[in-house]
Amino acid sequence: MHEKQQVADMANEVLARQARARAERTGASFEEELKAGLETEAGRQLRELRDGPHHDERADRWQEDLAPERAQERSRALKEERNRALQDAVWERFIQEELRDLDLRKDGQLAKLLGEPLPGEQPAQLRRLASEDQRQAEEGLVALMSGGKVSYKRLDELSREDRPARIAAGRLRTTWLKERRDEWLARGEGSP
Repeated sequence: MHEKQQVADMANEVLARQARARAERTGASFEEELKAGLETEAGRQLRELRDGPHHDERADRWQEDLAPERAQERSRALKEERNRALQDAVWERFIQEELRDLDLRKDGQLAKLLGEPLPGEQPAQLRRLASEDQRQAEEGLVALMSGGKVSYKRLDELSREDRPARIAAGRLRTTWLKERRDEWLARGEGSP
């Protein structure tokens, strides 16, 4: 690099030096090797540099400005990598919790949580509800809640985009069971 050399001149100088070296090695003409060099990834980058917005800047000043830009790029890339790792860890933990919940449901968790029938409930209804939940768990099905509608999907087919719908369905189930338990407790407190 020469003093006061512009970025475009520096890029042209590098392209020419590479083309001359390849021409000496291969015996091809300088023009052929220059054309071939421009088609490589490095050549494309040098062409962009030569023709880009910094082409008329002094090369020494442009290179000084590169260090902070590269540091920012590295910092941004590191943050993105950490964010991806965190998202992966959150997803893995979510799936592990879902697998544990499936095992509990397979073991008849809902039947235990439902307890005794409330007034107006038929024991057969509760058994059917618990049996259906257990069957779905054995098939690996989990509930999803979206747009006020519940649907089911196999756990091994869930995507990260399904997580909010899965969480919403879990909250709906928890709220329903809590309300039912509160009603059962209130009924018990009112008894002599």
